[in-house]
Amino acid sequence: MPKDRYAIATEQPNPRTRGLDRLSALQIARKINAEDFNAARAVKKASKPLAQAIRTAAQAFMGGHKIIFMGAGTSGRLGVLEAAECVPTFGVKPTQIIGLIAGGKNAMFRAKEGAEDNAALGAQDIRQQARAHDFVIGLTASGITPYVLGGLEAARQLGARTALITCNEQADFSHADIALFLPTGPEALCGSTRMKAGTATKMALNIISTGAMALCGKMYGNLMVDVKPTNKKLVARATRLIAQIAGVDPQTAGQYLAQSGNQVKVAIVMLKKQLDRPHAARLLKKANGFLAEALDEN
Repeated sequence: MPKDRYAIATEQPNPRTRGLDRLSALQIARKINAEDFNAARAVKKASKPLAQAIRTAAQAFMGGHKIIFMGAGTSGRLGVLEAAECVPTFGVKPTQIIGLIAGGKNAMFRAKEGAEDNAALGAQDIRQQARAHDFVIGLTASGITPYVLGGLEAARQLGARTALITCNEQADFSHADIALFLPTGPEALCGSTRMKAGTATKMALNIISTGAMALCGKMYGNLMVDVKPTNKKLVARATRLIAQIAGVDPQTAGQYLAQSGNQVKVAIVMLKKQLDRPHAARLLKKANGFLAEALDEN
């Protein structure tokens, strides 16, 4: 780990955006956008450890264990956001995929000074939430955030699997089973890791959560068949999914959605297999929730 935090790539001035304050609005937009492409390139370079994280997250989830994202500031907010969005997207329990942010819930909306520097707080938060065989993913652009590193150390002591997502190649990976380095380089605005580093971190989280849920049977092809229809938009999406996969009209799809207890996969099996709700649910359970396997069952 670098002795001087300003030796970290994300803290160095970006030669490509010098004079940013003297550019026109259009020039600023183009300059920042050009830098943003480096976020996607950085994530591409981390494809192998991302695949490892996907497998580890799926293993934890299928075993009934937790996936925990933890970070401070922008990184912490991204982790909380990812965990929250998995609930309606994949129909998971909010207690199984969770996000921890230094300073607690209030830090989502206003920075809580000093919280990220408290390794003991990170360890405390993990001891309250994590158990053996959980998967704890630390998020820190700099790779030196004490809250995150303290949490990862505590997670390892509990017997949890761990990963660290960072934009610093010299980060402290000593408590991480999986090292995820995203080489985003200097920010367009020096040190503002809410920009490229944050974008790359969000991309990595999208890949891990979506990939893990794919391995856990939470989708059919690229369709989110475990979506929870909790509002009008999601009810309409669920109805379209049933109609598309089962080959029925929207009205019939809507009727079966209601009959299934708002469970898209159950409704599809009911229609495709001509089964009642209890029998469709049992068939899905036998297939471990994988819709393709349930539909292939004779």
